[in-house]
Formats: sequence, C-alpha cells, structure tokens
Amino acid sequence: MANQLHTLFRLTPLALCLPLLAQANTNTSTNKDTMEHIDVVYKRSSITSEITENTEKLVTMPGAMGDPLRAVFALPGVVAAGGSMSEPAVRGSSPDDNLFEVDFMPAGYIFHDFGSSIFNRYLIQDFQLYSAGYGSSYSNATGAVFDVTLRNPKYQPITTTLDFTMFNAGVFMEGQLTENTAFYLSGRKSTLPLFFSKGEELEDDDGELSGVTINDAPDDHDYQGKWIWDINDKNALTVSFTGAKDSVAAGFNQRAELSLKNPEYQGDADFIREFTSQSILWDHFNKDFSLRLGIGALDHSGRLEYGKRATLSDGFFEEEQEKQITYKGRLNWRINKAQQLVFDAAYFDNDTTYSYDGFQYLCTELDPDCDLNKGERITGKDSLALDKYFVGASHIWDINDQWQSEVGVQYQSNDYTDEDFVMPRLALTYFINDRNSINAKYGHYNRMQDVDYILPEHGNPNLRSQTSKHGSLGFAQELAGDWTWSVEGYYKTMDDLPLALNNYPDAATLYSNDVTGRAYGVDLLINKNKTDKWYGWLAVSYAKSERTDQRQNITRDYYADTPLVVNMVFNYQISEKWQGGFNFTARSGQTYTPIIGVKENPEFEGRFLPEYGDPFSKRFDVYHRLDLRFERKTDFWGLDGVLILELMNAYGQANTSSIDLDYQKITSTNDLIIKESEDDFEMRPSIGFSLTF
Repeated sequence: MANQLHTLFRLTPLALCLPLLAQANTNTSTNKDTMEHIDVVYKRSSITSEITENTEKLVTMPGAMGDPLRAVFALPGVVAAGGSMSEPAVRGSSPDDNLFEVDFMPAGYIFHDFGSSIFNRYLIQDFQLYSAGYGSSYSNATGAVFDVTLRNPKYQPITTTLDFTMFNAGVFMEGQLTENTAFYLSGRKSTLPLFFSKGEELEDDDGELSGVTINDAPDDHDYQGKWIWDINDKNALTVSFTGAKDSVAAGFNQRAELSLKNPEYQGDADFIREFTSQSILWDHFNKDFSLRLGIGALDHSGRLEYGKRATLSDGFFEEEQEKQITYKGRLNWRINKAQQLVFDAAYFDNDTTYSYDGFQYLCTELDPDCDLNKGERITGKDSLALDKYFVGASHIWDINDQWQSEVGVQYQSNDYTDEDFVMPRLALTYFINDRNSINAKYGHYNRMQDVDYILPEHGNPNLRSQTSKHGSLGFAQELAGDWTWSVEGYYKTMDDLPLALNNYPDAATLYSNDVTGRAYGVDLLINKNKTDKWYGWLAVSYAKSERTDQRQNITRDYYADTPLVVNMVFNYQISEKWQGGFNFTARSGQTYTPIIGVKENPEFEGRFLPEYGDPFSKRFDVYHRLDLRFERKTDFWGLDGVLILELMNAYGQANTSSIDLDYQKITSTNDLIIKESEDDFEMRPSIGFSLTF
C-alpha cells in the first residue's frame, strides 16, 4: 500500500501543481579509449577533482535546471516509467530493477520526489549508465546500474558559491585546509513552499476546486560533504557524508477524487522519507595494482499516514526503517601491459523494520489498478534481518591490437531466501581499425524481490529471487570533425517475477513466481563534440517490453513499454559571455488500461469504481516537448556570477499521463465520464543565478 499512496501524491491535483524538473540529455562519446575498453584505474585526487567534459555539458542541458542526473531520461533506452516524475526504466526493465551507487557505496535514493536529483550540480565528477551486460563489479540488479562519482575537493583558497533558482536555493563551500587535506560542503533547500499557502485548496485542471488542501507544502532538502587526506603519492583517505529528505502533507475532503473512490482515506495525509549515509574510503596506488577499501553506513526511513480525521483518530499508516552497514573492496591488478585482473567483494548487513495499519493489497506491476485488489485490514510489525554478500572476478585482456575480452564471474548469496547464484559475465570487442569497432556482451543477473512481496504478513517469504539474462551487439564509429555514432541492439529475458494470487486456489500464499518477461530493441546515438562553437546529439531508441502471466498464458505490453523515443540536443556558444540551446524530446504515448464502464462500489452505497478493459492495451497520444536555455556570464556587485534563463515546454504541449473516472461528476453506473491528468505544466519560464566569492 505504501507504493500506492506514495504514487497518490504524484497523481492528485496536489502533485499536478508541483513544478516538474524537465528531462535532460547527455553525450556518450565513443572513442577507442571509452567505447568498450574496461580500464579500472584509480586516479589521484587532483585529477578527479575536475568534472568530466560530458558532465560539464549536462549541467547546461536545457530544461534540466542545472541538474546533470536528469540527463538519464534522454539517454538511449531510458524512459520515465509512468510520467516525468517517475524513476527511470531502462531497456524494458522495471525501475525497481536498477542499482544506484554513489562513490562506491549503495545510495538511499538519488532523485527527490518532486523532480530533481539530490546532488548539487558542482559535485558530480562523472556518472556512468550501464544499460545491460555490465561486469562482475555490480550485484543485486537485473536492470541498469547508475554509478555516480562525486568529485574530490580542490586544493584552492576557500570559496563559496550561492545558487538561487525558482525552485531551489543552495550554498557550496570548498577549499584547502592543510597542505594535504581539502574539503567541500553543500546544502540545498527547495523553494516550493513559497508557491503554496497553508490551508489553500488547490484547483484541478478545469479550474474547479479539487478538494485537496495544503497542510504542509511539498518540500525537500539535501546535503553532502567530503574531506580528503592525500597521505602520500600512493595513499589517500576520504570521508564522505550525504543526506536527503522529502515531505508533503495534504487534506482530502469529501469532494476530493481520492475520498470519492476510497472513502476510508478521506482526511489528512502526511508523507516523509529521508536517508543519511556516511562512508570512509582508503585508496592505495602503485605501478602494479590499485586497491580500494571502504565501509559505509546507510540509514533510510519513510512514513506514510493517511485517512486521519476526528472520527478516525488513528487513521492508517505504513512505516519502513532500514539500517545497513556495507563493507566493500576492489583490487585491480595489472599483470602486464595487456592483461588485468579485477576482484570485487562486498558484504551487506541489513536490518529492516516494517510497521503498518492498513488494508492488504495484492498487487504487482501487471495490475492496472491496485485499489481494486483491496483485502482485509491488517496491523502489525515485521522485521527482516538480511546478510548478503558477493564476490566477483574479471580477467581483461588486450589480446592484440584488434581484440579485447573481458571474462568474469560473480558469486552471490543471501541468508533470507537462502539462495546462491553463480553468474557469468562476458564482453568481447573487435577494433576493425582506429575508428571502427564491434562489441558483444552477455551476462546473467539476479536481484531479491521487493520487501513488500517477501515480508511474512504482507507477502510470501518463499518467493525466489528474480533473474535475468542480457545480450547485446553494437557497432561504433568515429568520423571527421569530432562526429561519432554508435548503434547497439539488445535482448533481455526476465524470470521469476511476482504474480499476485487474486482469485486463485492458493491465494493464501499471496504471491508466486509465475511471471516472465522479455525486452528487446535498438539504440542509436549520433554525437557532435564541441567544435566551431557548438555541440549536439541525436538519440533514437526502438524497443519492445512484454510480461507473461504463465498461469493464464497471457502476454501483454509492459506498462513502461515505449516503442520509439527521440531526443535532440543543440548548444551554441553565441559569444564569450552568452551560450544557448534547445532540447527536444518525443516518444510514443504511454500504455494505459482503458476504462470501459462504471460499477457500484460494493462497500459504500452511492460510490462508484471503474471497470477496466484489457490491461495496458491502449496508448496515449505521442509525447513531445521543447525546452530552451540561455546562460550569460556576468557579475553581481563585483562578484563572478552566471545568469540562467530557461523556458520549459516552450510551446505549451499538453501531454496526458493517466486517466481515471471523474468521480465528482458520476452519479450512476450510466455515467462513463473520463478525466485525464497531464504529465507536464504548460509553458514554464525560470530564472536563476549563482554568485561565487
């Protein structure tokens, strides 16, 4: 139920009134050094204190509001599953299948609920998206891996930068403390509360009162810090910490869509989630090998309360608290100029507590509306003590000037489901010449089921882990004038996905492993590096993603299936002080389940529920939008500054993201009145600036 109510805040008029940060784009250049060569080398802090050229471009992406991680939604094969505020689904996998790592350690989450990432734009040194077929260094993921590297502090006099935009404000401080130590600190706060008044009743898309009242405006904040000690030219010690928090509170009166559909939930609702993490890393370098050892602590929690009112003082709630200690190491041993061995090992000590008082909902991604799968009210507290670990090894070999191979294997184990996995990972690259290459990758992957599906009272502790097989084949070429292009095809299988056992003889077990899936497609990227004052790229993806209910032998499109996605970026250096550009996105309409009728709510007289057709059998119209951005270097009161002007959704396109009954207008089963919700705001300008002193 936590996922359903969490989604509720995004789909009610409250969420529709929130500014959405737009999608960004990125550039994945494919020269011979970066195409498929896997070269794990730990550099000195003076090198990794500078952000990469590609990351620098992402900071100025139109519509991204200076947030380079939003670029993920314009990479080939990546879509926002369920709308712009959703998390990324990569190459047909679920958003829950992804792995997020920040500076070698697991992350609590990297995207705020209201659009932006949790990182200040000055911090990200680099980030890599491994869409499929990645090596043995990553575990417990069947989708994609998002590997974020925060840059090291610079050895410079202490400076401070202030940022102000329409939607957040931040401060960043950095500098040298001693001859061998440096630091930075970052803190940001959302300005969304400035756009709302407590007690304000929001309007719906038709300009009518929605029945949703602001109790506490949507808000978020985040912070990061890093301290580095360069002990000598062979050893460095880094201490880091990160934290983020998201919250919102609203009241739903008798006119609210939520109250009309689920009368129990009328009243006040509060949502909050947050995490803190700390880590210590030791890096050792010499001519033969590099070694990284780290320990990290993660404290992640979330609480959702709903249906609170005077006649039901307690209401309902769900709360999750997770504490994890991670021990991790990586050894890169260069055997000779042509061969390397990479060893990875990690141990995760995890304790999760789940408290709840609400209704049992049997629901997975195959179900179009979880509200129709409502069960009995349940109350309790479950604990999950989980110890898991993995060991990985890869041999990387430059066989000759034309061939490179990576052969790896990973062993993974956990003590909750008592499962063990041995998973091969393979990659082969053929360099036709200095400008052309062909690459092939294959691997086996697995991940544990989501907590909701394996807790004793909420789910089935005997569910097996999900598994997947990835295969890909690609070609890349460098052209004259700093042009490159690449194309890659892929095929993925998915097994042991969960099925909700509604109306089955063994429904008492709640869930089973009776769903399989497959995804396949082709990604094309044409890129122009910055020369002659401009750069840009075109990314085109064709894809198909399906899921099969093996009990009924029915195959349907996955809810995030998006056959065609096009992203185009252009940026031009107008003068020494001015630069500007655009970001155009178009993609196939999102799948949805059509509503074909209205039925009476069996629990509440005079209330109604939708009757659905075939799940995910229809599509909305094509999604498209244009974002513009202009940036000018200037000064404020003698201080170095940057003025930023952005226009999101420049021609005010209305893109539909979901449908439901218009419960306020329905008075009988003959009233089939559909209400559409839009994915984006209309044309939305923004102005911001930064000062450094």
